[in-house]
Amino acid sequence: MWRMSARLFAAAIAISTIALWAAPVQADDQAQALLAKHRAFVGWQLADGTFKTLRLEREYVNQKGIVMERSLEQRIGLLYRNTNTYPKRANTTDEAGFTGNVFWRSDINGFTTPIYGDLAKYRVCVAALLNEGLPSDGATLLRSVTEDGRSIEVVHVPVRGADAVDLSIDPATGAIVTAVVDPGGDYETTFHILSYAEPIPTKKVIGSYRIDDEGGIFTYTKIEPNVDISGADLHPSTPTASWAFASSKPFPIELTPTRIIVHATVDGTKGTFILDTGASEGIILNKSFADKVGARELNVHGNTLTLYEPTPIELRKVDTIEMGGNTLSNMIVEAVDFNNAFADKDYRGLDGKNYDGLIGYGLFAGAIVRMDLGAGTMAIDDPGSFDSSGERGLPLLVDIADGTPAVPMTVDGSIAVKAYFDSGDPDTVIFSPDLIFKYHLSMGTKLEGAAGGYGMIACGTLDKLTLGPIVYTAVDACERKTDVMSGRNILVGLDFLRHFNITFDYPHGRLFLQPLHQ
Repeated sequence: MWRMSARLFAAAIAISTIALWAAPVQADDQAQALLAKHRAFVGWQLADGTFKTLRLEREYVNQKGIVMERSLEQRIGLLYRNTNTYPKRANTTDEAGFTGNVFWRSDINGFTTPIYGDLAKYRVCVAALLNEGLPSDGATLLRSVTEDGRSIEVVHVPVRGADAVDLSIDPATGAIVTAVVDPGGDYETTFHILSYAEPIPTKKVIGSYRIDDEGGIFTYTKIEPNVDISGADLHPSTPTASWAFASSKPFPIELTPTRIIVHATVDGTKGTFILDTGASEGIILNKSFADKVGARELNVHGNTLTLYEPTPIELRKVDTIEMGGNTLSNMIVEAVDFNNAFADKDYRGLDGKNYDGLIGYGLFAGAIVRMDLGAGTMAIDDPGSFDSSGERGLPLLVDIADGTPAVPMTVDGSIAVKAYFDSGDPDTVIFSPDLIFKYHLSMGTKLEGAAGGYGMIACGTLDKLTLGPIVYTAVDACERKTDVMSGRNILVGLDFLRHFNITFDYPHGRLFLQPLHQ
């Protein structure tokens, strides 16, 4: 799986009021008193209509005092759109929002996909926090602590349909000092509330905060209450990249023992690529190939996270990428020096064969991709006219908020996991040490590796991997300690996926798995 190191966070989250107000539960009197103190401190609640609309400008400044992100948040009640601009990344943008029907995100090229699953639950909780919408029913006092010489009370607040939030409240003022979203869960995140602002006299909103142990600070630099915002303002912007769909006819791909190989023409030059659903940031060119085709440099350099270690990348722009008679235009891509960066590991992109790169999210985000691995073909369709009613196989609602499709699966019949389908990983399953030490996975070790740092720690065999009616037995699996694998997240690689014909429908958040042998 390929991930950018920058944390992209959408601050204004739309939520349903109904989802927040659970059926009455016996509550803790002390917790109720503290929440009442907080409501008096801020002077408003989500449901009282104080802020019918909000337009907010926000900056993220890192520890060195450099502005890394500027955001425009637009809200109509519970609906919103956030546009995030990155000054150090050639002022590229991405977006996130809620139309009233679906949560969505748009990537650096403007392709929009829905948000489901655990991230949606997390955003509900964050929304409740930032928009003074946390319920009081069921709240309990957990403990008293001392922070910076002052007494703080910690209140546990369950959020119906989502997770929970633990609030550290200053009993002297009612201000929230810290808020832990999803405590103990895979999305556990601590918000350190640094200040409040008053867009309306006596009505306070969170003015600045810090996340976890990161040194940078998010600050609202401008807050405009009850301004004119239309429903059209909350929909995604037009993508900067675009598809010209000219053919849905299947074209050849190659399934090797470890890879899916596809051919594409970039700015008039033919190349050979690995089809990698784990390339979550888009399309990644080998730097030598990017230079060969004249991909324009955007003078943006940084690091990306991989299964091995952080690796230097740069942003480029290409005019056209043609596959199967269909053309993707005006595309921002990444360039990586695979030949040197992974010379001692043969990173899953190149295998010593000097492939020209990885084709991932940049292909799937704006198109329907149908892979017939049995026939060795792939077809690309227009999502605007694609009818999935005739698709064969197991239909799945997928979580693609991280750029890689993920579904709930069960390991060994008892451990619920979030499984990322990574066609660029030749192994069956890769998981983090957390699955053993936190969630008590037991397996017979047959190979030991490095004891620390990056890389493989141990491999073995799982009894089974279950996805609805699909049961995969005697599963090879490897534990790997990396920055992109933690908690109950696992990677499910090509050794599993090669047994299916697959239709990827990222624009609608769906995926279809049809077993090759039924």
